[in-house]
Amino acid sequence: MAILRGAQKRKLFVYVRHAFYMKAIHGGKTKNDRIDSYKIAALLRGGNLPLAYVYPREMRATRDLLRRRMRFVRKRGGLFSHIQKTITQYNLPPYEERIDQARNRAGLLEHFEDDDVQMSVAANMALLDSYDETIAELGRAVYFMLRRREPFDQERFVRS
Repeated sequence: MAILRGAQKRKLFVYVRHAFYMKAIHGGKTKNDRIDSYKIAALLRGGNLPLAYVYPREMRATRDLLRRRMRFVRKRGGLFSHIQKTITQYNLPPYEERIDQARNRAGLLEHFEDDDVQMSVAANMALLDSYDETIAELGRAVYFMLRRREPFDQERFVRS
C-alpha cells in the first residue's frame, strides 16, 4: 500500500489487481520472479486477473462502518432463524405474523408453552430490538455522511 500511496501522491495512475486471484499462479518446483512475471502477464492478457477497487482514504471509515452494519444485519437474521427453528423444533403451528417487524412480535412469547423456551425467545427478542435500533442508527449515519460528500467521480472509480 505504501507504493500505491506514493504513486497516488504523484498523480500517477496505478492499476491494482485483486490479490485473491493471484492464487491462479501456482505450479512446479521452480519459482522465481521471471516465471511468476510471465504467469502474471499471461493472466493479464487473458483478462483473468480483475482490477481491485482501492477505496479513497476519506471513504474507508464509511466502508468499515457499512461492513460493521452488515455484520449486525447477519446476526439479526440468525436470531430470526433461531426463533423459526424453535417453533419447528417444538412442533408448534407457524407464527402468523412477520417477526422481522417489531410491532408483530408482541404475542410471540405466548406462542410457546414452556417457560424455559419463552426465556430463550425473550432473550432473542431483546437482542433483536437492540439490533433493530443499532442497524437503523448506523444506516441513518451512513446516509447523511454520504450526502455530505462530493458527487461520485466515475473516472476516479474506474482508474483506482
